[in-house]
Amino acid sequence: MLHEYAAIDPMALLFPSRVYISLSEKLHPHVPKSIEIKEALGRLTPEERLYILQRARTLGHFSKAVEEAVASMK
Repeated sequence: MLHEYAAIDPMALLFPSRVYISLSEKLHPHVPKSIEIKEALGRLTPEERLYILQRARTLGHFSKAVEEAVASMK
């Protein structure tokens, strides 16, 4: 299983648990930094990287839909 998380954290939705735990310790509070993300990605298999990329894109599409819905309510 890739994910074993209990909280909703965008980084937890993207990275396997083993990487998320080490990454979250470095990033507390949760402010993603490009260099740490690249280091974490370097420890993943190509399949895991592809999975993360697909999830990131999906999350981006959902975020955009929410932004558009909220903006249209003004």
